[in-house]
Amino acid sequence: MLRIITDSSSEISREEANALGVEVIPLTVVFGGTAYLDGIDLSKAEFYRKLLAGEFPHTSQPSEAQFSEAFARTAGEETLVLLISSQLSGTANVARLAKEEGGFSRVHIYNTLCTTAMLRILVETAVKYRDRSAEEVIAILDRLRPRIRLYACLNTLEYLRKGGRLKRSAAFVGGLLGVKPIVTIGGTGTVEAAGMAHGQKKALYAVAQKFLREEADPDYPVYFLQTDSDAPPREIMRAVGRENCRIFPVCCAVGAHIGPSAAGIVYVAKK
Repeated sequence: MLRIITDSSSEISREEANALGVEVIPLTVVFGGTAYLDGIDLSKAEFYRKLLAGEFPHTSQPSEAQFSEAFARTAGEETLVLLISSQLSGTANVARLAKEEGGFSRVHIYNTLCTTAMLRILVETAVKYRDRSAEEVIAILDRLRPRIRLYACLNTLEYLRKGGRLKRSAAFVGGLLGVKPIVTIGGTGTVEAAGMAHGQKKALYAVAQKFLREEADPDYPVYFLQTDSDAPPREIMRAVGRENCRIFPVCCAVGAHIGPSAAGIVYVAKK
C-alpha cells in the first residue's frame, strides 16, 4: 500500500489526514520573531486575526529533519510525496535533500506545480489509487494536473509582492483605481494574472464566469476558497449554482501571500 505525504498547504486537517491515512508536514509562519507551525501552533482563525490587525507574516519551508523523520516513519515502504509547487516554495527541494542524504530510495517526490485545494485534489486522487505503484499513480497525476483550475479574486496584490511572489510593477497595477486582480496558478506552478475588474463584486462575478465557461468534470469535487471571511466565496457559489460545495479557509502559509478578503474556486476541467 502506497504511503502518501503532503504539506499543510493542501488544506487537509489533522483529523482528515488520520482518516485518509496521509501524513501532513506543516509549513511555518513567522510573525515578528515567533515561528508557528501551520495548523498546529497557529489556527487559521488566529492567523487571520493577526493579519487583519496589521501584522505582516513571513513563511518558511519545513526543515530537512522534519522530512527525514517522516521518511523514516514509512519503514521503507513505497512513498509518494505531494508538496506545494517548487515555484512557490523551497519545500520540495528540502524534501529532495532529505531523501538523498538519508538514502530513502523508495520515496518519490512529485512536483505538483500547485497548492491549496488544487493540491488537495491531487492528494485525494493519490489516496484513491494507493493500491497501485508510485509510478502508476504519478502517471495518473500527470494526466490530471493540467486539468485542475484555480481562479481567485484578491483584494490586493501587495502580499504577493511583499512575499516575493510577484513583481512590484504588477502589484502597483493591481492597486490602481480600485482594480481587483484575478489570479491563477498556471501550468508551470507560478502565480499568474488571469484578469482584473473594478471592485470586488465585479471581480467575484468574473471568477464565476471563468468557471461557467468551462465544463467541470463531475467525477471531481468543486472547492471554494476563502481567507478571513466566507462572504466573498459564497457570492461565487451563488453565481455558479454550487452552494452546497465545501469552502476551505486558505492555510496560514498560503494566506500570508494572499491577504484578507480573497476568494477562489478550484475544479477539474472535463476532458
